[in-house]
Amino acid sequence: MENLVVSNILYRKTRTLATIAGVALGVVLVVLTVGIVHGFLEEQGRRNSAITAEIMFGPPGSTFGLSISPMLSLDVKYVDELRKIEGVQDAVPIGQLLRGRMIDGIDYEQFKKVSAARVIETDREPFTFSGDEAIIDRVQQRQRNWKVGEEIEMLNRKFRIVGVYEPESLARVKIPLATLQEYENRKNVCTMILVKVADPSKQTEVAARIKQTFPDYGVMLTRDLPILISQGTPALNTFLDVVVLLAIIVSSLVILLTMYTTVTERTRQIGVLKSLGASKFWIAGEIEKEALLISSLGVVAGFALSVIGKFIITRLTTMSVTLEPMWLLYALALGMLAGVLGALYPALRAANQDPVEALAYE
Repeated sequence: MENLVVSNILYRKTRTLATIAGVALGVVLVVLTVGIVHGFLEEQGRRNSAITAEIMFGPPGSTFGLSISPMLSLDVKYVDELRKIEGVQDAVPIGQLLRGRMIDGIDYEQFKKVSAARVIETDREPFTFSGDEAIIDRVQQRQRNWKVGEEIEMLNRKFRIVGVYEPESLARVKIPLATLQEYENRKNVCTMILVKVADPSKQTEVAARIKQTFPDYGVMLTRDLPILISQGTPALNTFLDVVVLLAIIVSSLVILLTMYTTVTERTRQIGVLKSLGASKFWIAGEIEKEALLISSLGVVAGFALSVIGKFIITRLTTMSVTLEPMWLLYALALGMLAGVLGALYPALRAANQDPVEALAYE
C-alpha cells in the first residue's frame, strides 16, 4: 500500500514540486534568517574579543556592542579623569560612526594599548596614519578585494588605505579620531573610552570605583559583552519567533491547499477504498503519509537552498551566516509539524466521506 502514496505524489508532478517549493521556502525562511542573526551576533562577539581593555566607559544610556546609531557624544576630558582612578592603567578614547558602514575613529598608538589589533601590512615604516587615511581588517580586504594604496569612498570623500590589521576588532574600517571629529564638527568628543586595568583580576573592583565616581555613565566589563549581545537583544529574539511562526503558517497553508485539492480529486477513489473495507484511520493515515513525504522532500530542498544561500550571501556581502545543526533539526521538526497540521483537515474530510456519495461523485 505504500506504493499508493508514491503513486499519488508522482501523478501530479507539477503540483507536487510546487508544494515542495512552498515547504522549502518555510525551511529557508527559518534556517537562513536564524543563521544571519546568529552569524551577526557571533561576529560581534569575535570582534569585541580582540579588545584587551577590561572596561568600557560610555555616556548615560550607552548600549555597548549593538548601538543602532553610534555617535560622538562623550567628552574626552573623562580620559584624564579615568586615569586618576585607583587601579586604572590607561584610558583610550574611541569614536564610532555609522555611515553606510561602521567606522572607528582611533589614535593608533593609543589603540594598541587596549587592543590586540596590529597593522600587519602597510606601505610605510614605522606605521602612522592621519588625515584622510584608513586601515582595514583582513576580512574586509579579502571580501572587498581592497589593497594597500587603494582609495575608498567614505564620509563623502576619498580615503586612502594605508594598512591592514589583524585580528578583527570593533569596526572593520578605522580612520584617525581627529578626522572623524572634524567630519562631525565635534572636537574633543568620542563615543566611548576603553579602560585598561593594571591588575585584570581586580577589574570588577575598578569598575565599581568608576561607577561610583560617575554614577550616571555607562560602565561595562568587556568580558560581559558576549552575554550582553546574545541575551540583551529581545527585539532579535522576538523577530526570530515571528519568523518561525510565519514559516509554520506558510508551509501549513501550502500543504493544506495541496492535500485538500488532492482529496477532492480522489473522492471516487476514496469511495472505492472504503467500499473495499478501508477504515477511517487508514484513509486518514494515507493522506498524512503523503503530506509527510512531501514535507520531507521540502525540508531537504530547503536545507540545500539554505547552504546555497549562505554561500551567495558570504561571497557577495560582508555578512556572516552561521548554519547551526540544532536549527537544522528544528527546521526538520517544523517542516514535519507543518505537514501534519496542513494535512489534518483534508485527512479528516477524506476519512469521514460517505462511501455511497463518494462513488456517485463526478
